[in-house]
Amino acid sequence: MLHIITPLYRFELIQKVYSSIPINDDVIWHISYSSKRELPNLPFLTKNKQIRIYPVDCEDNDTPSKRNEILNQIKDGYFCFLDDDTTFHENMYMKYLDCTEEKFVGMLVGEQIFSSGKLRLVASKPVFTKIDTGNVISHHSCLTECTWPETFIYKVNQRDFLFWESVYNYYGMTCAIWNSPISYYNKLREE
Repeated sequence: MLHIITPLYRFELIQKVYSSIPINDDVIWHISYSSKRELPNLPFLTKNKQIRIYPVDCEDNDTPSKRNEILNQIKDGYFCFLDDDTTFHENMYMKYLDCTEEKFVGMLVGEQIFSSGKLRLVASKPVFTKIDTGNVISHHSCLTECTWPETFIYKVNQRDFLFWESVYNYYGMTCAIWNSPISYYNKLREE
């Protein structure tokens, strides 16, 4: 299975995000949202067996709680993050299929591009400000020890780096590198 993780905040973009996700039996789209907001009445959210929805008792801007709620549910396959302001890159699914075929256990980092196609991030091991939430696919086994950080240690938000660094450390400070794009950066906010 490929588990796609989306902490929902921008409800107005969810239809566009949904349109980008592969409709396959081996994909589960996990969406978490603050229970302090009412989930929009969108049939595709509630009538699709591919989608799992988690109301979380947290503030709307509490992304760590939303992500950790989903991470606690994943017990098989591979996972990736897809923020609610971008679309799913088709290469992510392709790399998931490769990982499955090779029985890959670890994390794979790919490039990230802007919607224009211009390169934003090269594929590299986790480095502060050089890795994004969405340009990694990982085997689920790390989730026995790795959780999304609730706090951060610098004056800027770098939880994505801290999380992927913990996954990198879990897999013995190794990661696979794929020098092609597997994610877009804020694609829906750029349009």
